[in-house]
Amino acid sequence: NTMSISEALPDNIEGLITGIMGQGESSIYQNGIGWVGSLAETGLSGTNGYWFTAAENLEFSFNSPLDNDYVSRQNNLDRKIPNAYTFSQSTKQAFYFIEFAELGGKVLSTEDLIIAYNGDVVVGSRYWSGGITDIPAMGLDYGEMYEGYASDADLISFKVLDASSNTLIDMKSSILTTWTENSISLVSLSEIEIPELISLSKAYPNPFNPITMVKMNLPLEMEVNVSIHDMLGREIEKLANGIYSPGVYELSWDANDYASGIYFIQMVAGNQSSIQKLMLIK
Repeated sequence: NTMSISEALPDNIEGLITGIMGQGESSIYQNGIGWVGSLAETGLSGTNGYWFTAAENLEFSFNSPLDNDYVSRQNNLDRKIPNAYTFSQSTKQAFYFIEFAELGGKVLSTEDLIIAYNGDVVVGSRYWSGGITDIPAMGLDYGEMYEGYASDADLISFKVLDASSNTLIDMKSSILTTWTENSISLVSLSEIEIPELISLSKAYPNPFNPITMVKMNLPLEMEVNVSIHDMLGREIEKLANGIYSPGVYELSWDANDYASGIYFIQMVAGNQSSIQKLMLIK
């Protein structure tokens, strides 16, 4: 039978369980809120297997189901996902619990679909539930259907299919979303700011010792080179080199191995070039 998580777990150990993972579904316990995630909607099902993460070693058995423990509730998991954003269930998976997500300054609607990518490959998706929503991200497994799926240390990115405009929007994560098998992460998502012009912000701090930072603004996908030069014009460091998607990128230079003096940072992007002076004081 199917039971809610709280009914299935004995009271003396429920507080020690930090997360539960099933096949493409999971839940975590949030103080003051209770269980959140897809398993909080569907409950735990007999004959299904689950992974538990716990705060300490423990032993327990599930409580026996009673008639009034059976769960029969509507949930967000039965909704059909567009074919372009479906994925194959793998034996290797991780979960990203989206605590907060917004588009244009507004929280997502329950019609918006959150999609997890490894590179350009869809590895998970789920409709925003209206609260904390768990997004599965499948790992590399045997078979052609898993080609391009995540391996340890791969970086997972997220997009939202905006129901109001039917457009796919790149999202920025609040943490570095590296993939590890059976891991659970808490993430907030916000719309990536797309600048109107190519530009390199003023370095901050400047003068500096030994680290300074700049922001690189790109309105379109383009090839970019950002490099550091000494007083003789020799390139001594490369901060960015390659094809970059539209967005705002933070770049930093650690000059710990260099002597005090004047340096220059140059950005070449598209048909534009900009340069500014840096002062390293030790």
